[in-house]
Amino acid sequence: MPAPPPLLTTADELAGLAAEVQAAGRLAIDTEFVWERTYRAVLGVVQVATDRGTAVIDALAVPDLSPLVPLLRDPGVPVVMHGGGQDLEIFATLMGAPMRGVVDTQLVAAFLGYGLQVGLTMLLERVLKVRIKKDQTYTDWTRRPLKPEQLVYAREDVVHLLPLYDRLRADLEKRGRTAWAEEELRALEDAGRFASLPDHERYRTVKGWQRLGARELAVLRELAAWRERSAARANIRPNFIANDIVLTSLAARPVTSVEELRQVRGLTAGTVDRHAKGLLGAIRAGLACPPERCPEPAERHRRKGPPPGLVALLRAAVQAVAEREDIAPEVIASGRDIDALAAYAVDGSALDDVAVARGWRRALVGETLLAIARGELAIRYDTARREVVADAVPRGR
Repeated sequence: MPAPPPLLTTADELAGLAAEVQAAGRLAIDTEFVWERTYRAVLGVVQVATDRGTAVIDALAVPDLSPLVPLLRDPGVPVVMHGGGQDLEIFATLMGAPMRGVVDTQLVAAFLGYGLQVGLTMLLERVLKVRIKKDQTYTDWTRRPLKPEQLVYAREDVVHLLPLYDRLRADLEKRGRTAWAEEELRALEDAGRFASLPDHERYRTVKGWQRLGARELAVLRELAAWRERSAARANIRPNFIANDIVLTSLAARPVTSVEELRQVRGLTAGTVDRHAKGLLGAIRAGLACPPERCPEPAERHRRKGPPPGLVALLRAAVQAVAEREDIAPEVIASGRDIDALAAYAVDGSALDDVAVARGWRRALVGETLLAIARGELAIRYDTARREVVADAVPRGR
């Protein structure tokens, strides 16, 4: 086994690392955390690599990471990571603001034909011919002391990221896609990505909400909001208070007393003892909601949705462009974007927040999709060229 990297356990050591990163001008970063039982992630270690070396920060011994914040907030200091969605969320919470200068090699790779969510192990093998082990994925990063094999594993997650980024960036430049990737990377810094879902929309995250009617959804809305607030206060996962099945059952068959709560399958006696007041209060609030303020049932949303045939046609056009350009289709246009374009064709819905209608996407495929949606273009399979093509529809037809 290779020698483990330095483990930083003091504020002075962290300050020294920050100075090293400042001098290097860029860094790679990753985190190891535990988030199975708590509402907020418990950060175990932070791995940092520069062109000069790698170090692992013991985040339990040094919980104040403020020496790194100016660097992580500096758009002139590239911060390289891989599949960093959760890392970005954790740091946004710690810093009170999003990270800047983000470079996610997983996202960059999607512009180069490696697929939408290629794993680091596979990407390193294909690009750098490097193999890394992932044998500590499910280790408890909050248990001390950390073992040497854990530190080696932590280093492997970052030590190759800077060379990987250099190779991917060169490939982007060769294919003329640097500006495309840069636009998407800057979107990762949008503070809106890390904003908490409003309480009145929490019910849409509850599995099975689509089967409920308006009044039932009003009850579920109150229950879901109450559960989220309670979980945040106690710093436990929401499902540990009451799972989704319990919430939808209470919404469909509301109870009005503690005795009835004790008969609800899935609610333990301890949960009822601790949370009966909150549960019953949420149910009463939902039952008292005026009809005009009850959420709209999902079935009504579906009836208002765009024509499925048009959606399928637009998806086919996106897939054709994705195959031609060797880019994951989901990067070009999300399902939500396609639905929005179809809705625009039907009723003139606004396209302000539709990514495929602006920037590089509009130039690549957006104009074509809009023309198809307006009936100005038709798509077909060209057997000679072995690809899907778009033809102008003759006027008057």
